[in-house]
Amino acid sequence: MKKIKFIPLILIAIALITTSCAIDDDDALVPANITTKTVSFADAEIFVPSSATPFDLSVFVDQAFGTSALVEYTMNGAADGTTIRFGNTVGNIPVDVSENGSVIYVTLTNVSVLNKPDTVDAVIAADNKTVKIIVLDTPATNPSALQVVLSWDNGASDDLDLYITVDPPSNPAANWLERSWTVTPIEMVSFDTFNSDGTYNVLVDDTYNFSPSSDQVGIYLAVVHTDGTIEYFSDTITGGSGFYYFVQIEKVGNAFTLNQVPATPI
Repeated sequence: MKKIKFIPLILIAIALITTSCAIDDDDALVPANITTKTVSFADAEIFVPSSATPFDLSVFVDQAFGTSALVEYTMNGAADGTTIRFGNTVGNIPVDVSENGSVIYVTLTNVSVLNKPDTVDAVIAADNKTVKIIVLDTPATNPSALQVVLSWDNGASDDLDLYITVDPPSNPAANWLERSWTVTPIEMVSFDTFNSDGTYNVLVDDTYNFSPSSDQVGIYLAVVHTDGTIEYFSDTITGGSGFYYFVQIEKVGNAFTLNQVPATPI
C-alpha cells in the first residue's frame, strides 16, 4: 500500500518542476522591445526681428507619440510647458519677442507622455535641449552702404560700443572710421561703398561694461548688405576687457565679404 501512494506523489512533483521551468524559459525568450522617442530643438541659436506677435519656437520629436505628450521647459529661468499632440512630430512654444535687443534662453527639462506604454521611452536630446533667441531688428537696405547692428547680453544694464577701423587697428578709440557709442542696448553704423578697397575690422569695445570682469558676455551682429542680404554673427567676450576683434570686412569695388575672426582682445 505504501508503494501505491508514493508513486503518484513523485509524478506530481516532476510535473510541477517541468511546468515551472517552461514558464521561466518563456519569460526569458520574450524581452521587452523599447522604442525611444527623442525631443529636441532644431537650432542652438535663432535671430528674429522684434514683433508684438509671439514667435512660435518649434520643438520636435523624431517619431510621433501614440498619445499627447507634455513638454516642460524653462524660459529665462521661468518654468512652463507645451503639448505635442497625438500623431504630430512638432509642438510650439510661444516666445515674447516684443523687445528689440533682448536675448531669450529656452531649455527643455522634461517630457511626460499621457498613458505611455511600457514599450515607449521619451527622452530629451542632450545636445539640442537649449536654444538662444536673439531679438534684433535690422534697418532697410542701403544700396550705397553696409548697415552694421550690434547687440549683446544684458543690454538693459551693460554698455558696449561698436567701431569700424582699418586693419590692423591702431588705438581704435581715436583712430576709427565709423563708431556708435550710445548708452542704448543697440549700436549701429553704416560703412559706405566710397571707402577704399582693403581690409577693415568690426570691433566691440566693452570698456564701459558694468558686468564683473569674470563674466562672459554674448555679442551679436547683424549686417545688411547693399543687395539686402543679411548675415548674422555671434560670439562671447569677457566683461570689462576693452576692444575685441569680431568680424573682418574685405572690400573690393562695391562688394563686401565678411569673415568672423576669433573674439580676442586687441
